[in-house]
Amino acid sequence: MRMFSVISAALVVCCACAGPAETPAFQGTLSFGPSELVFGYEEGETVVTVESDCEWGAAVSDPSWCTIFPGGGVAGKTEVKVKVQKNLFAEERENCITFRYGRKTAELPVVQTPSSDGPQMFVPEGYKLFWSDEFEGNSLNTDNWTAETGAGGWGNAELQYYTDRTENVAVRDGKLVITARRENYNGAPVTSARLITLDKVKFLYGYVVASIKLPKTANGLWPAFWMMGNDIRTNPWPNCGETDILEMGHANGIAAGTQEKFLNGACHWGVPGHQYYAHDITNSYSVQDGKFHTFTCIWDEDYIRMYIDLETYPDAKPYFEMKIVDFGDNEFRKENFILLNLAVGGNFPAIWDIGQVTALRDGEAAMEVDYVRVFQKK
Repeated sequence: MRMFSVISAALVVCCACAGPAETPAFQGTLSFGPSELVFGYEEGETVVTVESDCEWGAAVSDPSWCTIFPGGGVAGKTEVKVKVQKNLFAEERENCITFRYGRKTAELPVVQTPSSDGPQMFVPEGYKLFWSDEFEGNSLNTDNWTAETGAGGWGNAELQYYTDRTENVAVRDGKLVITARRENYNGAPVTSARLITLDKVKFLYGYVVASIKLPKTANGLWPAFWMMGNDIRTNPWPNCGETDILEMGHANGIAAGTQEKFLNGACHWGVPGHQYYAHDITNSYSVQDGKFHTFTCIWDEDYIRMYIDLETYPDAKPYFEMKIVDFGDNEFRKENFILLNLAVGGNFPAIWDIGQVTALRDGEAAMEVDYVRVFQKK
């Protein structure tokens, strides 16, 4: 559902181009229509027609929920696509598209009505939304995510082959679904998916949260929600830094019979060599109970802290806390990207034989993600 006004406008503004005093100044013009966009709370898009006799550029004041394409043009008529994300807030929100040509500007207001049904987005006090993926629609948003592919153990002797097939990664019913499937595929005994926002969504510090319904890890599954330094291509792991917000399925939990409650957070860096700090807990309740739970990392210039169900239990203590120091490459004071994956076997659960992966005796298991959100301080 979308709604927008159909008010037309023609804004003509003259801009003087440099030239000899005796030469008349060039008169640049730009017009667009509609003159105002009003969207309903659902995700939506429309087209703005821009006409100009000179080059122009455009930018959105808050691109976290409104985007345009293209962001500029030349003389003539150009159709600009304007898209907005679903408004999960209880208040109307406003934005502005600014067109620049010569030394002049013209503004196109954008308004989106508040959500009228369903749960409202929780916004932590003192923060504002930087980015989110609510997994609306019928397919993975490739503007946000890349599905990595391949096998080879991924540095941990894992068993799966990661694919970008819909059998392993899909969006349905407002959820991201990552499915591990026991099947022979390109020489591997099992398939799954691993998603990254590398070079697409990156940020420095924030309140980072995902709502996840975890599968029964039993023996062999290894679901994870984590971050790494966005400079990984030029500064390979571990020097890029790694922050593991959620990992389940560790061998110690298997040995203790506490697979559904045993989880850990960790940070890895690389000076000198591979260094890390990890902390595990046995939670007071199962987080593999068929319900969605939130896993939150609050990251600032001084600390990294991680929480379970912080929105439900605002007085919860962190299950992981690390003071940030300069380990040599400022691994935790630079832009990071997000990863979500469901690994099978490997060094973490200490299972290297697919026959010992009891979690896949029915053939497959899925990890569902309701949303991933990044808030930053106002």
